[in-house]
Amino acid sequence: MANKSILDRLVQLENQRRFLNWFATARFYASLTVDELETFARDGKLPDPLPNRPSSLDKLDRKTLIRRWENDERIFGRRSHEELVFYTENGLWPEQRGGFHYSMQEGRLAVEWRSEPPEGGTTPDTTTQEPGT
Repeated sequence: MANKSILDRLVQLENQRRFLNWFATARFYASLTVDELETFARDGKLPDPLPNRPSSLDKLDRKTLIRRWENDERIFGRRSHEELVFYTENGLWPEQRGGFHYSMQEGRLAVEWRSEPPEGGTTPDTTTQEPGT
C-alpha cells in the first residue's frame, strides 16, 4: 500500500516538473518578437542578452495553462527527438509521409493516399475515397 502512494507521488512530482518545464519554455518563446523567432529559426541563435519581457501566457489562469500543456503533451510528449526534428523540417510526422495515387476503377476516378512503407517494410498502406464521399 505504501509503495503505491510513493509511486503516485513520484508520478505527480514528475508531471509537475514537466508542466513547469513546459511553462518556462512556452512563456519564453511567447515573449520573443517575430524577428527574434525568425532569427532563432534561421540561425539557431537566441537574442543576446535574453529578453525578460511579459508573455501572453502571463494572463492565463492555471486551468487554461494545464489544458494547453496536456494538449502539447498529447501531440508532442511521446515523440522522439528524430520525430520532432522531422516534424520541424517537414511540417508533418514521419508516419504521414506519402502521397495521393490516382487511378480509374470501373470507369470512375479513385483517389488513394499511399503511405510510404516503413524502412524494410512490405506494401504501402492505402486509404481510398471515392468521389462524392
